[in-house]
Amino acid sequence: MRTRKHILIGLLILLTFTAKSQIKFGIKEGLNLSTQSELGMLWDNNDMKTGFTLGATLDYRFHKTISLQTELNYKRKGLAYERNESGRKKDINNSYDYYNIPLLLKGRFNEELGLTEKWMVSFYGGPYYSYLRKAESEVKESGQTIVTNYEEESNHSDWGMVFGGEVARIFAKGELFFDIRYEMGLNDVVKDDDIKNKVIGLGIGYRF
Repeated sequence: MRTRKHILIGLLILLTFTAKSQIKFGIKEGLNLSTQSELGMLWDNNDMKTGFTLGATLDYRFHKTISLQTELNYKRKGLAYERNESGRKKDINNSYDYYNIPLLLKGRFNEELGLTEKWMVSFYGGPYYSYLRKAESEVKESGQTIVTNYEEESNHSDWGMVFGGEVARIFAKGELFFDIRYEMGLNDVVKDDDIKNKVIGLGIGYRF
């Protein structure tokens, strides 16, 4: 009897907590500027590659100023650079497509920044996990392009940390948001090679 009573009390507390919280769903797209380098190096001397992000977000606002945000993204990362061999120029473009899931602790600072209710500024951080969907290396030389599948040489799992900020404009039926983030990879991209993904992402989206 006591067990049932405790379970009932627990369910009531959970329902009360959920009722007071807000869950916001959204969609987003973005631009990625990425490279790959050793751990501890923010960037190397290679040119940055331009990629993209497409995804959906869920922002669980369990507190007045704190929330948990998770996302399901499709992201293109990699690096692009030039190489000269025997006076011949090669343009190399390595593309890595991932399914990406971050888990972010997010803080909102409206009152501290003196903002009206129509604006919201947030900062966030947390881990991410990605699973490799496709890996290709494109080499252009003397007007010819060769594309090579690079999946067998690549690690299929990638993880690391995300740090970023967001500005949102609040409307009656949703929120238009802009964010910027830095993703620091902690796992080797390629087997037997100590390079990690490093990405600056610029995003825009809408939450309902």
